[in-house]
Amino acid sequence: MGNDNLPTVSAQAGRALAESSVTRARDAYERFAEAGEMALNAFETSMAQTFEGWRSVMGSSRETAHQLTDSNVAGARRMREQYEAAGARLYNAFEDNAVHAMAAMREIGHRMLVAADTNIRANLDFAERVAKAADAREAAALNLTFLQEQSRRLTEQMVDLHQTTGRLAREAAARVETP
Repeated sequence: MGNDNLPTVSAQAGRALAESSVTRARDAYERFAEAGEMALNAFETSMAQTFEGWRSVMGSSRETAHQLTDSNVAGARRMREQYEAAGARLYNAFEDNAVHAMAAMREIGHRMLVAADTNIRANLDFAERVAKAADAREAAALNLTFLQEQSRRLTEQMVDLHQTTGRLAREAAARVETP
């Protein structure tokens, strides 16, 4: 079953190639993780700017409402006050819910990113150890250990995510129930 067309590579050269590949993969992941963090920061900045825009739009709408209703009779003045109060309550509720929703999404996203980062780093560490393995028996033992650790790690991450989402849902329900 040999293929005479393939070049012969010594075990030492193969190990060096594997180690160098793992190092390049780790470096590439570090750049990817840094870019992901920059993208998350840009998203959060963009959302903050969006909310600031909503604030300014609501402020200009209030000014326009003030100018129009000041020229009307006292009944219109009462309607304006009721409209403003209702609008302010609606806007404050919208902003409050949006802030809480963003905070919850940020927390869940952060936990997922930390879990993914932990798993990728564990995989890279495993690949590095396998590349340095002396023989197939050591590689198989490393694989068994890695699979056990990964199973434990994934279980802990899922429990953490489940507890976090449950807590955030309870907090949201408590905000809805409390006027």
